[in-house]
Amino acid sequence: MSASHRRMRIVACLLIVVTVASLLPCAAAQGEKLGLLRIKAEYPIQVPRSYSFSIKLTIEYAFREYFEIHAAVYEGARGALNRPLWQGVMERLVEVGEKIYDVRLKSPPTEGQWIVTGYVFFRNVSGSFYFTDQERGPGFVEMAIKIADNARLTLRARHGNIPVLLDGSSYSTDANGILERELKVLTEHSIEAPENFTVANGWRIVFQSWNGTDSNNVKRFVITKDLLLTIDFRDEFYLDVVSEVPEVRGSGWYRSGAIANFSAPLLVPSESWEGMFGGQLRFVIWGGDVESTSPTESIVMDQPHRVVANWAVDYEPLLYPIILTAAFVAVGLAIFVRRRVPKGRAVEVAASPVRTFCMFCGSSIDPDARFCSKCGRSQISSG
Repeated sequence: MSASHRRMRIVACLLIVVTVASLLPCAAAQGEKLGLLRIKAEYPIQVPRSYSFSIKLTIEYAFREYFEIHAAVYEGARGALNRPLWQGVMERLVEVGEKIYDVRLKSPPTEGQWIVTGYVFFRNVSGSFYFTDQERGPGFVEMAIKIADNARLTLRARHGNIPVLLDGSSYSTDANGILERELKVLTEHSIEAPENFTVANGWRIVFQSWNGTDSNNVKRFVITKDLLLTIDFRDEFYLDVVSEVPEVRGSGWYRSGAIANFSAPLLVPSESWEGMFGGQLRFVIWGGDVESTSPTESIVMDQPHRVVANWAVDYEPLLYPIILTAAFVAVGLAIFVRRRVPKGRAVEVAASPVRTFCMFCGSSIDPDARFCSKCGRSQISSG
C-alpha cells in the first residue's frame, strides 16, 4: 500500500469519528425530550367467530417538545407489521398526558387463538419507532383472544348430587360435586343453589355464597370466557332433645363447631293419677350422647347429637296430704261415736243366751221346757 493510500484511510477514519461524535449529543438530547411513551389495552378474553367487538387502547406520554405519534393494531405477535387491522391518525403532542382510543375489530371466522398487537409509534427524521424497554415504554401490547362460540361453565360443590337451577332448568352435580355445561359466549344467564340441602339424617348444608364473595342467590352473570363457580355451604347439625315432658329446651339446628345448650326443669307436675294429689316428676339424668345428672348441660355440635331426659315420680308431696287425711278421718270418727252415746246413761250390754240340754239324750231344749222334745222324758228331778 502506498503512502498516499494510507493517508486517505486515516482521513476517512477521522471523518467517521467526528461524525459519530457530533451525532451522540443529538441522540441524547432527543432521548431527554422524548421521556415516556407506553401503551395499555383492555380487551375481551373470548369472542365468537366473525364477531365485531371493541378494545380500549390507553396511551401515556411525556414530551418536552412536540412529537408526532400514532397508534395501530396489527395481527400477529410483536414485530409482525405486515397485517394491519387498525391505524390511528397522526397527532402532535407535548408535555404529559393520556390518549384513549376505542378500536373496533372483527374476529376471524374460524375458532382458535387469535394474537393481535397494539403499538404506539413516534416519528423522527429517521422514521417511526416504538419503545421496547420498561422504563420509557413499552410501546406495544400483545393480546391473546380466544375465538369460540361457546364457553364452559363449571359448577363445583363440596358434596355430590346437589340440585341447582340454571336458566330455570333443573340440573344436579355428579357424585363428586361437579356440573359442566356449554353456554353461548357473551350471553346472560342465571343460576340458583338450594337454600339448604339435607346430606344425611341430622346433617344439612346451608347456602353461603358463590366463590366466597357473592351472597346473592339467584346469581346472574354474562359469560365471557370459561367460568368456574364454587358453591359455598356451611354445615349444620341437629340436636334432638328427647323427653316425655315437653318443657325441655335446646332442640334445633346448630352450626358445625357451635356449643349447644340444653336444659330440663327439675320438677314438673305429673299428668298421671298421682298428679291429682300433687304428685310431681323429678328430673333424674341425661342419657344418650351426654350422661349427666345436671338439668342444664351443653355439647359441641361436631355431628348430629341426641340426648334423652329421664324422669321419676316424686311421691314426697303425697305424704303430707295422706297423713292429714288420716288424721281428719280419725278425729271425725271419734266425734261421731261420742255424739251417738247419751250422757249419764250406762250402756246396757245384752246378756248372752243360756243354752239347756236334755239330761238323758243331750239334745238342745228350751230352758223352760219340762219334757225333751226329742226323747220325751221329763226333765223334772224326782228327788
